[in-house]
Amino acid sequence: MARSRAKKATVNIATNLLYEVITFICGLILPRLILSHFGSTYNGIISSVTQFLSLVSILRLGVAGATRVALYRTLATNDLAGTSAIVRATEKYLRKVGLAILVYIAVLAVVYPMFTDTGIGFFDVSVLVIATGIGTFAQYYFGITNQTFLSADQSTYISNIAQICSTLANTVLSAVLIYSGCTIQTVKLASSVVFFLTPFMLNIYVARKYSLDKKCEPDYTGLEKRNDVLASSLANIVHENTDVIVLTLSCDVKTVSVYAVYNLVMSALRKILAVFSTGTEAIYGDMWAKHQMDSIKKNLTIYEYVIGVFISIVFSATIMLIVPFVRIYTKGVTDVNYIQPTYALVISVAMVFFCFRIPYLTLVQGIGAYKETKAGAFFEAGLNLTSSIVLVKFIGITGTAIGTLLANVFRSFQYAFYIERNVVSRGKVVLLKDIIWISINLGLSCSIARILFFRIDISSWSGWCCCGVMVVFISITVTLMTSLIAYRPVVMQTYAVIRRMIGVPRRRA
Repeated sequence: MARSRAKKATVNIATNLLYEVITFICGLILPRLILSHFGSTYNGIISSVTQFLSLVSILRLGVAGATRVALYRTLATNDLAGTSAIVRATEKYLRKVGLAILVYIAVLAVVYPMFTDTGIGFFDVSVLVIATGIGTFAQYYFGITNQTFLSADQSTYISNIAQICSTLANTVLSAVLIYSGCTIQTVKLASSVVFFLTPFMLNIYVARKYSLDKKCEPDYTGLEKRNDVLASSLANIVHENTDVIVLTLSCDVKTVSVYAVYNLVMSALRKILAVFSTGTEAIYGDMWAKHQMDSIKKNLTIYEYVIGVFISIVFSATIMLIVPFVRIYTKGVTDVNYIQPTYALVISVAMVFFCFRIPYLTLVQGIGAYKETKAGAFFEAGLNLTSSIVLVKFIGITGTAIGTLLANVFRSFQYAFYIERNVVSRGKVVLLKDIIWISINLGLSCSIARILFFRIDISSWSGWCCCGVMVVFISITVTLMTSLIAYRPVVMQTYAVIRRMIGVPRRRA
């Protein structure tokens, strides 16, 4: 069983990593094309509208999270009838959500142009909202059910492959249309149509691979936790979208464009981090259903260490290179100041704490403890929203980053303490040790890099890449040395797990 989990995790991680790399590259190409051909105003509008559309994911997350928890039980016991009934109930619910999204898009198309300072005609902005939203409707109405089922079955790689195809097709088609002189509305409409590919491919695969009964009576009792999941998801969505909402309502769309450029990096880091959590929630759910507490404890320790390594290496590079990246990326775009070093530092630290909580969040979701932790989710959202609204008036965009930082710090500790009290007890010193270790890694790596790069002018992509390689090398060296000092047993356990995942046989004595 452990080896089967390891093999599935390996395939899921590999395809997810490929998907995130492709998404990151395509995510750099399209915004740059939009900036250079249509300007910061349209880039800001698209970023803002996309964030507002993402708010509807609360409707999906409530039922999707509850569905996964219910499916962990039926899949663990090979209950095909129970699995079919849960999937059928989820499909019927999400079809209703899809219709609700159509109404939401129509309302947004009217309201957004009225209350946002864009300097562009009402009709043009409305059409852009509708064109952007069609893809969201397609995902909910046709594809989310199959995607959720595959995730619970530890087969996320299928969804990854489908999304890779859609992302590449979208980038190529959008670039062709932009260079052909098409309007931004036409480009976004074509983009939305392309994303019908993902649900179409998933539907074909699930129908052929699994013997699910599509005409069975739906089992809505499997979704009994959806209200608790929905409540937590609502709070999380508010928290994750607070920055762009506050900036949209308090500043102009060019400031939103500044946020969007920095968020290119932060969003990519979140998605790369998701590679490490691919299938992990399902693994925890399977272990919890089978009461394998020792396995949960062992895997959590390794998971914490892997995330700590990721933070130490990646965010050393992020802190040092994000401003030079933005300077090169926005070269020639002069309608707003994109160089915001204070904002870059604060949002980077905020993301450190976001990443730090991932092992605890994944475990909480895997065991279905949504109701028990939703109060913390609401406090996190309220803390972020309140502090951002207050601070943005005094220090602008940096104020929203501080609000995000405060909220992420609180939520990280809240998750960690819940796991300690209710799931696996290991002592609070483990949490403190992890924080100190990561802080030392970041401090040493950035200090050494700053000394070496003090006189280097990073003004080209080649220079930026060279400096990036050097920073990563420095941070890897520092992290490896401190790991062998503070985490030697965990390093050896992690090494053994990696060997098993890639299929390296054990050495015989």
